[in-house]
Parts: sequence; structure tokens; C-alpha cells
Amino acid sequence: MSKQLKFILLFLALYCFRTAFGLSQPFFSPDEIQTYLIGLKSFTTGSWPYFGPDLIVTETGFYSQIPGALEGLLIGLPFRVLPVPEAPFLLLNLLSLSALAFFSWYISKRLPRLSLYFIFAWLSLLPWNLHESTNPINPSYLLFGSSLFFVGFMECVPELSLNRISPLKSCALMGFGLFWDMQFHSSWILLPPLVLAALWTRWKVFRFQLFPMLEGFLAGSTFPLVFLLPTLLKFGFSHSAPGLGLAAGFDPAHLLSIYMIVPRFFSLASFEILRFLLIPGITHHLDFFRQHPLLVLPGVFLVVIGWGQVALMVLGAGWKDPGRYDSGAVTRWTFGILLLVWVSFWFTTKPPLAHIYYILFPLIGLYSLYIWHRLVFRRVWRVLGLLCIMANLWFETGYLYQAGKVQSLYLDRGKVLSAIEKKDYRVLGERRPGSNN
Repeated sequence: MSKQLKFILLFLALYCFRTAFGLSQPFFSPDEIQTYLIGLKSFTTGSWPYFGPDLIVTETGFYSQIPGALEGLLIGLPFRVLPVPEAPFLLLNLLSLSALAFFSWYISKRLPRLSLYFIFAWLSLLPWNLHESTNPINPSYLLFGSSLFFVGFMECVPELSLNRISPLKSCALMGFGLFWDMQFHSSWILLPPLVLAALWTRWKVFRFQLFPMLEGFLAGSTFPLVFLLPTLLKFGFSHSAPGLGLAAGFDPAHLLSIYMIVPRFFSLASFEILRFLLIPGITHHLDFFRQHPLLVLPGVFLVVIGWGQVALMVLGAGWKDPGRYDSGAVTRWTFGILLLVWVSFWFTTKPPLAHIYYILFPLIGLYSLYIWHRLVFRRVWRVLGLLCIMANLWFETGYLYQAGKVQSLYLDRGKVLSAIEKKDYRVLGERRPGSNN
């Protein structure tokens, strides 16, 4: 069997699993149903979705919407091809897994001790990745844009670059990823400083390449900007900049948030599962295991491994890999971006919850695999890596089955199908009061 065929089979297996997992995730919860309704309303009424995700701050009562049509179209257009409730799940998982495949290929060129199959399966099955990028809610679409952005970012920064992608194309990837993510989550604000840093480091080394790089950035930005400009033209910039409502003056209390941000930051690329166990009917993490004893063994294993991974990634700051000349640069940039996340919370009303910086998952995933790359020359670590993947498959398959019975689309699929067939989104529900679409 050829390598290409093996990869295709792995892709199909992961696609089926991730799609099934996404279908087990909450569907009729307020945020999920409102997100789905944006696309369903666009499909059933034929209207242009000028705005995407609802932006709500419960602490202050702030409400707005993120500008751009991408979310509404990515949820609504699949119904034109396949008018069934599962259609947006199918497209979302095709996009996210394709981006992960590209990102995994890129990592395999950076870390030759790790096989492409291992990298792809590892990243695709990490709990945060499964729970945050497989069902159609706005953070799920970040993985596609961010994977492309960070490949472009690393190829643009001279000390990180493998010279696999030209400077023009790497800047195009950054431009595409930035303006894609901008239409899905307010955390896009973390990316412009990285664009500026990448261009600055490139300019310091290659002073005459700045203008071609800016041309590449603008060229890559064109496609996602097409879906943002109608909103800007119709509603103006002030109405289309909801993220400004999250800004606040300097809050010294957030200086202490570093102690929460560090473990949460690195947990995005670990096998941490505890935060995902509180499904309907479960009020405490231990209750989940009491009700599902067959998942205790892989669950406890993953909890311990997840904590160990976070500790190892933190300690890895001072651990050099003699087999990779660029490991020090990857570490410096990762911790530098961690500091950027910390500083960003000094000026916002939002608490430093981990999902807010899920946009950085590809970078953290890369850093975690650099740590792993230093260990895999020993057989015991290679075996442990396979055990992690198998234990996670065991646990997440059980989770999929149990969660799907209490929170998924299939609690009332007929209602969703009726809304699609009748072309009346109101059969499923109404949009939030005050929404523009």
C-alpha cells in the first residue's frame, strides 16, 4: 500500500470520527442554536448574512455581532447541496481536517523523527481540538484560518523558516488566516501583532523584500475580505467593530491572571479532558466516571498524561533539543506569544478562559510536538505516544456515545429537518432580539 493511499485512508477515518464527534456535541444550547440559525436563516430566506457570531458579555450586558458573511454562508450554503441537518457538520469537518492535514505535513518537515501519520492523528484527536472544531459554532471555524496563518507566520520569520514556502506565499497565508479568523471570533486581535513582528524580523534580514511581502499579504486577504466588505459598506466601520466593546482600561487585578493563563495555554495541546465532562445530567467530574465505569481507565490515564504534558511544556522552556537547530527559536516565540496573551487580558473585561486563545492552537500544538520530538528516539516514549492515541480514542468514543444521547442534534432532528424542508428557519427558532440577521 502506497504512502498516499495510507494517508487518504487515515484522513477518511479521522473525518468520519470527527464528524460523528461533532454531531454528539451540544446543538440545542443557546449559543449553538443561534449560530446554526444564522446560516439556516440565510438559506431559507435567501438573505445575505452581513454579520456572524453574536458577541455577548454577560458581566456587562454588552451585545453585538461580529461582522462578515463567512459564518452564515459556511453554515447555510451546504444546505443547497445536501438539504439535511448534518450538512454544515460535513463541510466544517472537511475544512478543519484539511487544514490540519496541511499543518501536519508542514510539521513533519520540521520534525523528521515524527511520522506524518502520527502527527496528523495526534493533533486531530486532541480533546481541545475535538471539542472546539467539530460542531458548527464560531470558534470551530478558527482552526482552518489559524492553521494556514501559522504556517505562513513561521515561514515568514527568518529564524523559524524552513524555506519551504516563498515569502510571497507565506504572507498570503497570513493575510488569508487573519481576515478569515476576524469573521469568527474576537480573539483575532492577537494575530495582527504577530503579522507585524513577522514582517519586522523579515525586513531586518532582507530589507528589500518588504513591498513584495505586503503585496502577498494583500493578495491572501482578498478572498476573506470579499465577505467582510459588504458589511463595512452597508453599516460602516463603527457598527462593524464590536470587539471595541470588550476593551477596558488597565486592570491591575489581571496581572495575577498569568497563573491561570500558563496551564490553560499549554493544556490546549494536551490530553486534558476534565473540563469537558460536565454534560447534561452531570454536575461533577467524578459523577461522569461513576455513571460510565468503562471509561474510568482511559479517563484517569488521560488526566494524568494531560497534567504531565502541561508540566513538561512549561519546563521545556529550558530544555534544548540538539537534534533541532530551530528548537530554541520555537520556544522563544511560543513563550513570547504566551506573554502577549497575558498582556492582552490587562485591557479587557473578559476573564482569561482557555477557549479565548484557542486561535493559537496550531502554534501550541507545534511547540508540544517539539517537546515530543526530543523523546521519541527511545522506544518507551514511542509506545507511550501510541497508548495516548488509543486511550483517547477509547475515551472519546465512549464520550461520543453518551453525550450524543443527552445533548446532540438527534434529540429532535425532525424539527431541524422540517425547518429546512419548509424553508422556514422559525420552525427551529428565532434569532436573538437586536440581531442584524
